[in-house]
Amino acid sequence: MKNKLYRKLFLYCVSIIALSSLLIGIVTYARSSAELDRQLDRHLSQIVQNALNHTDLYIKSYDRTMISLLTNRELKKFVDLPNPADHYEYYHISSTIKDTVFRPLMDRGPELLTMYLLSYNGNATYSFGSDFTAPVFSEEDKSKQLTELRHATKDESGLMIHTESIIPGRSGSVIRMTRQMKGLSSTAEKGVLAMEVRSQELSSLWKGIDLGERGYFYIADASGHVVYQPEGLEDNASSPARDSKLTAAIMGADEESFKYTTVDGEQRVFMTRMSPYSGWRLVASIPLEEWRQPIANIRTTAWTIGLISLVAACLLAYRFTRSITQPIQTIIRGMRQTEQGRWIPLDLPERRQDELTEMMQRYNLMVSRLSELIERVYETELQQQKTIIERQKAEFQALQLQINPHFMYNTLETIVCYAEVEGSSEITEMVSSLGFMMRYSLLTSLEEITVANELNHVLNYMTIMKHRHDMEFDLRVEVPHELLLYKMVRLTLQPLIENAFQHAFPDGIEASQHIIISAGCSDDAFWVSVTDNGIGMTDEQLHEVAARLSYEHDHTNHSPESSLNLSGTGGIGLLNVHRRIQLVFGESYGLRLTSAGVGTGTTIRMVMPSPPRV
Repeated sequence: MKNKLYRKLFLYCVSIIALSSLLIGIVTYARSSAELDRQLDRHLSQIVQNALNHTDLYIKSYDRTMISLLTNRELKKFVDLPNPADHYEYYHISSTIKDTVFRPLMDRGPELLTMYLLSYNGNATYSFGSDFTAPVFSEEDKSKQLTELRHATKDESGLMIHTESIIPGRSGSVIRMTRQMKGLSSTAEKGVLAMEVRSQELSSLWKGIDLGERGYFYIADASGHVVYQPEGLEDNASSPARDSKLTAAIMGADEESFKYTTVDGEQRVFMTRMSPYSGWRLVASIPLEEWRQPIANIRTTAWTIGLISLVAACLLAYRFTRSITQPIQTIIRGMRQTEQGRWIPLDLPERRQDELTEMMQRYNLMVSRLSELIERVYETELQQQKTIIERQKAEFQALQLQINPHFMYNTLETIVCYAEVEGSSEITEMVSSLGFMMRYSLLTSLEEITVANELNHVLNYMTIMKHRHDMEFDLRVEVPHELLLYKMVRLTLQPLIENAFQHAFPDGIEASQHIIISAGCSDDAFWVSVTDNGIGMTDEQLHEVAARLSYEHDHTNHSPESSLNLSGTGGIGLLNVHRRIQLVFGESYGLRLTSAGVGTGTTIRMVMPSPPRV
């Protein structure tokens, strides 16, 4: 299952690219192959048609020459000669024809092998090329030639083209063109005019045509006999002259190309056109392998480009998927480190700004904040442990103070009884108040009690103070009755009253001096204040007290030296009250001191959470 996302993304990317490339390649190859087939077919058709046009022009040039000769008087005279004719006249006309008609034409056209004229009366005149020794024909030879020519031109008044020759051994290598000849005396046909041309001269017409290494042209007449074929083709097993089925296929073909497997097993493409002028069929043939070579090249090129593109696509897909999965794997490794308690930020990639980088940045921010929160929780737990230890220590100290409390209470009760017997109400009141205060202060629990309990404890304290100073002190209680049952910490209000007596009125208590106990409540806090109209405090003293209270929170066992005694003398000082409130309600609560200045008095406020009513 390792790297499952990477493998999926890589396979998806490669599959999409490969399928797209394969589909595009197949469609492109199919369409280009079909289009190339059509273009090759048109190209071959144009080649054959152009060659056919050139061949027709070549034949027509000789035909025009022959037509011009049909009106020659000497030729007409010759076919009108009787047989036997006057020897002199026969020789004269024959020589004139050779010298003035045939020879000039043959000199201008070296491809002309023979020109001759045979009359139906049996007379004949011949003219041969200079590179050929003129044969001597007997009367029997002339008779055979005449019979053959009359048969070839039977019922035809136009140009007739054949491959036979009057010269032995030349049939098949010449093109013989014949026309019937009329005489001067009548409009009837009196003879045959013929000329023979080397068939190989036709190859000069197609020098600019490229049919490949094994492509060739050949010409067949109306009966399928080969008029022209390139040298060496007649010895080939695939020669049309040696394959009757191929000849039949060519003769029956229309103007479309067709494929044919020759006798030697080679597949070839054939294209044929028939000349309406000569009746010949001009055939071009190309091996199918060469015909398909451009398509094969396209296929090879397409496969090569496709494979290269696929390899490049795989590399790109690899880079792409790695660019996605690597940051994810980095985040996973970071999470595993976090699971093991190692809050290590991730190394961000350089020169990369995308969603994954932002995710890594967010992860680092989350790790940083979680690390801070865990550190805070750890510190809070340590503080809570410290608070629990302090509470246990305070309760243990309170337990130590409970040395035989019943004995103390019984002794005080005995004193009260003697005071009543003696009729001293002052002693009775003081001892009763002192007993209640001792019983209240010796409770070991630090849990909250009500405001009313604390006020009752303060009243007992004030009773004792009244008898000590022999005067009534002005103590004003301005606590709304609905707040009397709100909870607060035990033994926190009386120490503030005692602190006022010690520090607010250092020169003694006068009739104009007073202390006000007030209380209030908001949505999130409940407070009880002790306000005096004593000597007040300077700003420096207020800052020093605030610093002492804050320092006491952080350094419980070591307080800096100060000119202010916050611990009290023989009782519970401000620091003790402040710390007790924080032990019960938390570090955000405690004492708050305010003073407008020297001579304006001081207000000490105990801030506690707003508790539910009992």
